[in-house]
Amino acid sequence: MAPGGTGPILGLDHVILAVPRLDAAVAAYELLFERGPAVRGESRARFALANVGLVLTEGEAPTGLAFAVTEAGSALRLLERRGLRGSPAQPRQEAQAWPLDPAAARGLHFRLTAAGPAGDAASAIRLDHAVIRSADPERTLALLGGRLGLDLRLDRSNPDWGTRLLFFRCGDLVIEVSHDLKSGIGDGPDSLWGLTWRVPDVAASHARLGAAGFSVSPLRTGRKPGTRLFTLRGDAAGLPTAFIGA
Repeated sequence: MAPGGTGPILGLDHVILAVPRLDAAVAAYELLFERGPAVRGESRARFALANVGLVLTEGEAPTGLAFAVTEAGSALRLLERRGLRGSPAQPRQEAQAWPLDPAAARGLHFRLTAAGPAGDAASAIRLDHAVIRSADPERTLALLGGRLGLDLRLDRSNPDWGTRLLFFRCGDLVIEVSHDLKSGIGDGPDSLWGLTWRVPDVAASHARLGAAGFSVSPLRTGRKPGTRLFTLRGDAAGLPTAFIGA
């Protein structure tokens, strides 16, 4: 996991997804990923994908992102100097985690965790990008680029889409920031809005999930040349979720 910018962040270790019922969420993701959780407890389950983990929590932690760092103490001191306060470590099933103050992170729930093997190379599914919706993209740019030190790779506004998009490299994936141009600049908090998973054969995944009972959109051409994608309809995945591939 290589650093993605000038800050302490090595990459994204895992996504935390708060769910109302753990059993139902685990059953859905077992079908989505064609594998069971690597770790399962009473209120938490962790799936290990190719490059990240997905942690489902019932009544325990808010939806958010956990970033890997080499040494938590020095990372926390650097982020404190940049205006991102940390909290005492919270023990988890997999490792300790140090939450960052959401009030200083535009309402987003970020945490730091010790660098380690985030995923499972045996999995064919990897996280392509996570999407943050922002009412004020300049402030989110300052948060992700200036404070966390992630590498800004793209900043583009497209009137046809009605959206401004900012892409930040984070290890081997992308954190995408999306801003609705028509709504203008607002004071509301940011939110982790969606996940896009990369699969080897997107047409096969589309057919398999449709046959398994998921409501899926038609396959469509992706913005990146040579890709196609589809989305899951409804709330089975807990967040807006898409699958992309060749």
